[in-house]
Amino acid sequence: MKTLTRVAITIGLGLGVANASQANFFKDLVDSVQRTAENTAKDVVIQTTRDTVRNMIIGYTTVQVKSDREVSSEFEKETGSLPVNPKVSAYRSEVLPGTSVRPGTEVRVKSHIEVVPGTSGTGANIEEKMTIWDNDDNSVALNSMTKAPGSSTANGGAFTSEFTFKLPEGLPQGVYPVSTHLLLNGEQVGDQRHGLQLVLQVDVSGAIQLAQAGY
Repeated sequence: MKTLTRVAITIGLGLGVANASQANFFKDLVDSVQRTAENTAKDVVIQTTRDTVRNMIIGYTTVQVKSDREVSSEFEKETGSLPVNPKVSAYRSEVLPGTSVRPGTEVRVKSHIEVVPGTSGTGANIEEKMTIWDNDDNSVALNSMTKAPGSSTANGGAFTSEFTFKLPEGLPQGVYPVSTHLLLNGEQVGDQRHGLQLVLQVDVSGAIQLAQAGY
């Protein structure tokens, strides 16, 4: 009788351990499936965001605001001489209407560029590149455009340029870095970087409210 009791207890303990182990197995399985689903959903959002921005249209306009002679004269007054080779004497950019925007708002990346022609007579091939970077991985470029600010940059002068675009509806909120790079005869001579915050809600007072990203 005692032997039977011991066997029954042993079987009971074994079943208890088996049930606990089985319960842990199913819990781990459910957790794994849930994590996989969450990661898959996030990957879908990231890929959709990248595809949307990559297909976005970027506009560009430029206006010459000073001649090469005006820029040369101002530079010579400030420094006492002119450079031998073409030189970028000023470069700055800004994001308008501001660094926080709602979907569908036109964003203008406005730049001011001044190029002093050199005394050697070497031409100045100026190009400006604007790049929009991924909000999830800032090392991934989503869209870019490279343009020459005006048709007469070879002679120098001052130029105002604008890249324009709209972050469309459906993008997750976050900071989308925007950079501009200025190239002179193929070499980078200036760069600017801005953080463009996409927000989904604005309250009645005009204050920004960040909504949940949704993934």
